[in-house]
Amino acid sequence: MAAALVLYGAAVLLVGLFATRKASRSADAFLVGDRGFGAFAVWAALSSTVIGGSTTLVLAALVAAKGLPALWLDLAGALGLLALGLFLAARVRATGATTIAEVIGRTYGPGVRKIAALLVVLAEIVWFALLAEATEVVIASTTSWEPTRVLVLTAALFVAYTALGGQRAVVRTDLLQFGLMVTGLLAVALPLAVRSLSAIPAPAALLSFPTGPRFSWADVLALLVLVGLPHAVGSDVWSKLLSARDARAARSAALGASLSKLAFGLATVTIALAGVALGVGGAPAELFPRTVLLLAGPALAPLLLVALVATMQSSADSVLLSAAAATSNDLLGKRAGAGASRLAVVAYGGLGLAVALAMRDVVETFRLGYTLFASGLILPTLVAFLPHVRVDRRFAGAAMLLGGGAAMLERFLHPLGIDPVLAGTGVNALVLALGLRRKP
Repeated sequence: MAAALVLYGAAVLLVGLFATRKASRSADAFLVGDRGFGAFAVWAALSSTVIGGSTTLVLAALVAAKGLPALWLDLAGALGLLALGLFLAARVRATGATTIAEVIGRTYGPGVRKIAALLVVLAEIVWFALLAEATEVVIASTTSWEPTRVLVLTAALFVAYTALGGQRAVVRTDLLQFGLMVTGLLAVALPLAVRSLSAIPAPAALLSFPTGPRFSWADVLALLVLVGLPHAVGSDVWSKLLSARDARAARSAALGASLSKLAFGLATVTIALAGVALGVGGAPAELFPRTVLLLAGPALAPLLLVALVATMQSSADSVLLSAAAATSNDLLGKRAGAGASRLAVVAYGGLGLAVALAMRDVVETFRLGYTLFASGLILPTLVAFLPHVRVDRRFAGAAMLLGGGAAMLERFLHPLGIDPVLAGTGVNALVLALGLRRKP
């Protein structure tokens, strides 16, 4: 299995090296690939981005704890992408912007643009930590390798090829990674899990849906906000749409990614239920990789392990690039070139690694990143696209800061005892309502 991982790592590094020259021509070449990607490439890249640690490790852990209703984690993401494709994707691409913060700034001004960019950077650092942790869990739970060394080396690999090739390297490796994911998880692991469940069924207590004894409608609502909204309004998601050749390609990619998200979510739930039925042990976050390799057996184990690593990595590179874009395009301004973006990739990769080393908990890191982003950015961004409605820019900036701050306060201190993302989003909505004005 070590040889398979080494070959895979070498392949993605080569992709980064081959893309370096074209990526260095300008900031747009590095950050959005000169907007030259067609519908198929953007669909595969976007699908790879939205299917990562949350769709696999976090979802499988929630299935073991909550049962089949945990599928709402991915249903929420699929619904968010569907809404994006139907209502926003073409309009996002038509802006010709480079980042989500730039789109926000066109409505609310340069000050709010910088606030949005700062929130993007913070959330993306945490998301990179999540995906680095997820990769560590996959490899360390299925090999004898030392976990901290795995975490550091794989994070360095992600940073290296992203810094070398920018969006071109990310999209091209996404094509490779998505192919491995489809082959390994949908074509191989899923049928094996179905066969296993036909012989050893999952516990009946886990199979109620849409809610269950350990999963209420309030939990459904929290996931629709926590996960659904960031898939409709997400910095790394929008970066793929802004790299598309035209609005039609962006719309098709978003709609296709909604189906991909649903397919991988159903596959992950099936594999997780098979693992529970088989009595797979270990930490909750290890359920998915351990089950996949148990079902595969020694002959298919190398392919499945590489597919699992590709699943984590396909999102890690995108969040790094989104954070770099927010820095060079929005915080520093258009004068910053590809060199500044490369430095930002390295810096944020290092910060994300530090967060991963400090937290070492995939589920909690997942909640932290999504809570910060969903509570701060999403509602002001959606309001910017509403016809006949505007919000005073001062209130828009305050909504971002106070919404994110309230979510973090509830996340760490629990003064209200409610879900942090609901608390933060509620504060955000209240501040926006106070600043609401009707467009003439």
